[in-house]
Amino acid sequence: MKIIWTFTLLMIPGVLSSISVTGYSGGGVSIRCRYDRRYTDYNKYFCRGQWPSCSDLIKTDIKDKWVDSGRFSLYDDTSASLFTVTIRDLSEQDSGTYYCAVERSGIDPHTEVNLNVVTADCCQKSISLSAAAGASVNISCRYPQSHSADVKFVCRRSGSDLCAEETSVKESRRWSAEGQMQLYDDREQQLLTGIISHVTQQHSAEYWCGVQSDPGHKSFITRVLVSVTDVPKTTSSSSSASVFKTSTSTSITSESSNKLKVLYLIISLVLVLLVLIIIGVLLLVLYKKHQSRADGVSSSQTGAEKHEVVRPDAVSHTGCEYEEIKDSHKQLPTNPSVSPDCVYATVQKDSGGSQIFNTSAEDLNYSVVNFQKNPNCPEGVRLRNNQDHSEYAAVNHLTA
Repeated sequence: MKIIWTFTLLMIPGVLSSISVTGYSGGGVSIRCRYDRRYTDYNKYFCRGQWPSCSDLIKTDIKDKWVDSGRFSLYDDTSASLFTVTIRDLSEQDSGTYYCAVERSGIDPHTEVNLNVVTADCCQKSISLSAAAGASVNISCRYPQSHSADVKFVCRRSGSDLCAEETSVKESRRWSAEGQMQLYDDREQQLLTGIISHVTQQHSAEYWCGVQSDPGHKSFITRVLVSVTDVPKTTSSSSSASVFKTSTSTSITSESSNKLKVLYLIISLVLVLLVLIIIGVLLLVLYKKHQSRADGVSSSQTGAEKHEVVRPDAVSHTGCEYEEIKDSHKQLPTNPSVSPDCVYATVQKDSGGSQIFNTSAEDLNYSVVNFQKNPNCPEGVRLRNNQDHSEYAAVNHLTA
């Protein structure tokens, strides 16, 4: 049907050809319109609408130079007998019928262009990349599956020309190189990869990824903005200063790290020392507590023994009876050398029960002590008296 429609157009006077172009929203198209060499010196124009009353979008009489009019640019290549029209920033409203024409008297020779602008969900409209001088830039662009068999390209824009420098690839999974640009087309993944190696400031530019299904036009899908930054140049002094600063910062960092290590070590030692001190204190407290208990038991036993010896009335011998003899009637002694508080007595026990008393002084007080022999009683008794005025008594145990 397309062949029949093209043949019909060619039969109309002035119609050179008819082409169909697919564009993508946010992208652009480049359309090449051929003319007869006889019309080299004539004006060229691009219009939209019904022929012959279409409205001019761009028109020029300038040869071999780009001319701009809004989103439209036109270049008349007189040596090739064709002019190229580019449309940028496409939208779906740009879909319609256009004409490339040569202005002359009578019927203008023209080429009909049917433009269809669609939105491709698969593809990005714009990408921004940056790299340092001397490095490489990797460009990755997706394209619609309908263009898998078409030629893929990456173009560099220069002014009004969207494709001033072009690198294209025609085969799948084969690298194609041109200059510093390499391209690889993976048709199964619908992915076009481009690598620009050893970039410089001159590579900072606007690039376009696109497809070409017909030699008469190109479709620009994704815009790629590449920015290359120069490596800062340093003099010897600045280099030395940089090295000094680097070494200084390194030494400072190392010193700080060493200080932190020492601080951590000190803190660890202090903590260990505190733990040891706490353990030592606890052990000492436990030892003191145990020692005090042992001393208490020993003291209680020793005190009991001493108390038994010193205090006769505390002796626990069964059957033993003791009594302290005190003077109730104090009288001055006839002998001045004898203490007035001293009382002397001699107590004797006979077997017949009668008592014999020998006195060494007048007016003495006597007490009778009855002894009952008990084998558990000790033979002797020791008395301790720390008073200033002591009383003495002699007790003789007479065996029967």
